[in-house]
Amino acid sequence: MSSYAYVGCRTTRERNACGNGIEVYHIDESGKWSHLSTVRTPDNPSYLSYDKTGKFLYAVHGDTHFASAYHINEKTYIPEYINTVELPGSNPVFLVPSPNNEDMIIACLGSGNIVAVQRTPEGGLGNIAAEYMFPGNDGIDKKTCPHQVLFDPGDKYLIVSLKGIKKTTIPAEEGLDVFTYHNQVFNKIFSIKGRNFDHCRQVAFHPNNKYFYLLNELQSKVVALKLELTGKAIPFQVVETLPDDCVDTGRLLAGTVNCSRDGKHLFASNRGHDSIAMFDIEQETGRLVHTGWVETQGKKPRFTCIDPENRYFYAANEESHNIVQFSIENAGNLVPTGEVIKTGSPTCIVMQ
Repeated sequence: MSSYAYVGCRTTRERNACGNGIEVYHIDESGKWSHLSTVRTPDNPSYLSYDKTGKFLYAVHGDTHFASAYHINEKTYIPEYINTVELPGSNPVFLVPSPNNEDMIIACLGSGNIVAVQRTPEGGLGNIAAEYMFPGNDGIDKKTCPHQVLFDPGDKYLIVSLKGIKKTTIPAEEGLDVFTYHNQVFNKIFSIKGRNFDHCRQVAFHPNNKYFYLLNELQSKVVALKLELTGKAIPFQVVETLPDDCVDTGRLLAGTVNCSRDGKHLFASNRGHDSIAMFDIEQETGRLVHTGWVETQGKKPRFTCIDPENRYFYAANEESHNIVQFSIENAGNLVPTGEVIKTGSPTCIVMQ
């Protein structure tokens, strides 16, 4: 069936970016993309998220203090601007709706905190409902910086991955935290220290909600963890995302991690190496088995995703200004389809 895609991007000179806002595309049944519209936005709409209904789209504006709300026109599928709010934090990088859809939860990397912003009856962003500041952020150097907020598939626990100081290898005081979020209160129930999980960037859940996978940005590793019913996270495996013959001395940073919707495969992007690491997932144990790597056909795959039907995998190559489509084969291999979408500085894709 056909669908629509919304691409967030970076727009500022400070990021050497050439994006123009949120790009809107139609995707036909064969997987071909057609550009519909460019929605002009405040600077750097670098990460996007729907609310629970899929009728509203929200953007955080990287390197700023702002987030914006849009209503998706039911006939044209083009986002229509509602409002922009200032956040009590800097460089927001990720957002998700709360389980009851009343708030948007936002990770502010630059200031070391997460915030909840109330949704208005019209779908806009309203007052700040809650805030949590992570330890180690009382000085000038922010030492524990949230990069992702994500609820587990059962919407019971909020997982927060935390990075250390960006310009050094100093780990975060906490590497991964588990919260509950009820009645607009963040309640931390479990924490893993940052020493052995340096620069925890992103997690992906297995659909069975028993396992999840944590991507380590600086060490280019995936840590497999078991999520217990109590919310405790137990690590049980560490695997490399780079091949053992990768001896490049340049800047190598892991990017994003995705679990296939059938739970059989895991994919992790490597910036610098410009590749996707492919893994099979052992269904009984959750353990990962390397199956190979594929080039992203572009530079710096900051963002990757899988379409709702589990047909295609997409690599958004920020520095080569393209999105490359791969088919997901039954064996879990990613095969380029030849569909390459040219777009400026892409950093996020959401679909419906």
